[in-house]
Amino acid sequence: MTELSPADWLLALIPAPLVIGAAVGVVSSLSLATAIGAGSVPATGLVGYALFGSAPQ
Repeated sequence: MTELSPADWLLALIPAPLVIGAAVGVVSSLSLATAIGAGSVPATGLVGYALFGSAPQ
């Protein structure tokens, strides 16, 4: 069985804030665009960390 590296986990987590933002936008009074926009902030941080903070070896 193949073991996942930390870089694999990081790439798998990038869409999570966007999905959570979409769910919040659907079930709350926030507009969907606002909720997904708010979810894009941590997703962008994860992308930046993946590119510059924790580059795969």
